[in-house]
Amino acid sequence: MGPLSTKLPKFSAKAELVRYIDEVNRHRNKRPAAAAFLPDPPSAKPETDHLSVNSLEVETLKEIAAYHRWKWQDGTGKVALCVHKVHDYNDAAKKGGVLVSYSRDASQWQFPDISGRVSDAYRHRPVPVHDNPLGSSSHCGVEFARVLKDHRASQFARRMSNKRFHLI
Repeated sequence: MGPLSTKLPKFSAKAELVRYIDEVNRHRNKRPAAAAFLPDPPSAKPETDHLSVNSLEVETLKEIAAYHRWKWQDGTGKVALCVHKVHDYNDAAKKGGVLVSYSRDASQWQFPDISGRVSDAYRHRPVPVHDNPLGSSSHCGVEFARVLKDHRASQFARRMSNKRFHLI
């Protein structure tokens, strides 16, 4: 689809999300370290915190790899990308103590936020071309990551690190 795409991800249970795995978190046999799936430290605006992923509904693995190669690897080398279904994220969240459920009314996966309000569990967060020569029309956020704290964040990360990554 590319950076000019207007396609939006639907985040169905079978939709696939891609997480970039930096070199420090690449183990042997194409296994990601659990740390690759830990939420970032809270920012000054906790309501905007999320775990960055890309959607295969919007861009191909090759396009996603090109974006991350430019952003994190100075345009060189193989990029490690780990692919999971939305169902995998939801399951790991539930096992980590976060209730993620599908709202038929909103047609979205939702979770109770820090403030107790119901929020969308996944959000499309495209990166405009002016921020990066390639842009990333598939960039999304796993929004429930902001409520994962300490031990629960570690449980979530360990569950997500069970799949091998692709080197592209």
